[in-house]
Amino acid sequence: VTGFQTCALPIYSQPSLFSTLFPHLGHRKLHEFRWALLLGLAVVVVLVVTGLIVAALLVSIFLVPSLYVVYLYEAQVYREEPALVLAATLAAGVVLGLVVTIIADRVIGVSLRSSGGPVLGYTVVLPIIQLIVMPAPALILRTRPQFRETIDGLVFGVTAGLGFSIAESLVNYSNVIATQGVQTASASWIYPMTSIAVLVPLLHGSTAGAIAATLWRPSRTGSSRWVSFFGIPVALIAVVAFYAGSQILVGRGVAALVVLLYQAALVLVVLIYIRHLVHHSLMEEGLDLGYRAIVCAHCHHHVMAAGFCPSCGAALSASPRRETGGVPTSAGTDPAPDGA
Repeated sequence: VTGFQTCALPIYSQPSLFSTLFPHLGHRKLHEFRWALLLGLAVVVVLVVTGLIVAALLVSIFLVPSLYVVYLYEAQVYREEPALVLAATLAAGVVLGLVVTIIADRVIGVSLRSSGGPVLGYTVVLPIIQLIVMPAPALILRTRPQFRETIDGLVFGVTAGLGFSIAESLVNYSNVIATQGVQTASASWIYPMTSIAVLVPLLHGSTAGAIAATLWRPSRTGSSRWVSFFGIPVALIAVVAFYAGSQILVGRGVAALVVLLYQAALVLVVLIYIRHLVHHSLMEEGLDLGYRAIVCAHCHHHVMAAGFCPSCGAALSASPRRETGGVPTSAGTDPAPDGA
């Protein structure tokens, strides 16, 4: 089942990466993506150990965004929409990332260095600008009636944020990519490479997704209204603490592993917030759907449901819906017999 389900335990408080940012996937598919991420990280480690730093950088920069693109295709998210919608969202994130990062490096950085405040600029001012810019491509789609649910805002926001992370990392490490030899000493690269491969894209994707999901529905009621109130503050605090705190810890000579764990803890906080926001939003939006006959894409049972499958607990709105043989199904997969 997906991570967003109703049960006695508060499963929406668990910091599960894949069921949070890949909400349209069933339980079995989630395992495949977990193994794909681990395999990608293993490739990065092998490249670093053998001194192929440029190759390791490129794999790291594109690892998580590539997995997300495969997820969007594999889950057949928005199958009735042209691929251009998602491709344009990702490309817009890349373009905005290039513009913001280049301007920050060549204009903002110069003025801040002349005034003696580069740390403040790159750890506070720039992250705030990023948070304003990153969700913009997703929010453009907010007015389209077919994308009316909070989970749509989350997926589009994560897509735009990951596109932004690709551009930012390429600009920041362009000198390394252009000037580094085929092989080089790699002892000091393993921890930074882990941050580039996993934590930075997850930070940008989750914060952009959190802001987009927060702003997606103009009117909210009940618990989702209060949870959404914290979306922007949580994203802002997390991203500033990520960069400023990391800079402080590195400046004080703290071990690289400790810095990595600190960054991971901040990303987990954002993931937990997203789970709470989407859970409460799904509960609220499910009430508006009304009971209807449907085939659950996760357990393949024919059920009467509103919002959540009563058989497996999966969120039905966390899947694209289409008609199959006169019976609505919650995803782009053919229905199977009961108990399959």
